[in-house]
Amino acid sequence: MEKEIKVLVCITIQENSRRLIRKGAQVAAERGGQLHILHVEKGDNIFHQDNAPQLVQELFTYASELGGEVHVVCDEHIPERIAQFIREEEIQILVLGEPMKGKFKRLVQKDIENYVNQNAREIEVIVLERISDNLSEGSYIKRNQEYIEKYS
Repeated sequence: MEKEIKVLVCITIQENSRRLIRKGAQVAAERGGQLHILHVEKGDNIFHQDNAPQLVQELFTYASELGGEVHVVCDEHIPERIAQFIREEEIQILVLGEPMKGKFKRLVQKDIENYVNQNAREIEVIVLERISDNLSEGSYIKRNQEYIEKYS
């Protein structure tokens, strides 16, 4: 008997994570699998931002509405913790968001992808591109809200 597919969505505490959760839910539904959402916060506290508790609650509620199981972990070594979670939960598909532009962000993204690929068993990785950064902040927020309303 074949094991049920498990999809893991790695998120950060920001509104844009809804898009990743939605994609993970879509993939899980298409493949008849389980949806897991993971946030790994560097350090020992997830509430570094003032609005973090509210955003965490909103993301948890949204993920739960889509049938996802939400996991929050604090750790100094984010890629290692993601790979450990993948091994422990026997995840087959990983959904990540493309980080903001910039050399450091690209290095972090590659580090996570490379570490996971080298230290977790074979896994399919789906990376969602960011919504255009060429928009002004107000325009970006408006476009993001329209996108969320359209696909929520």
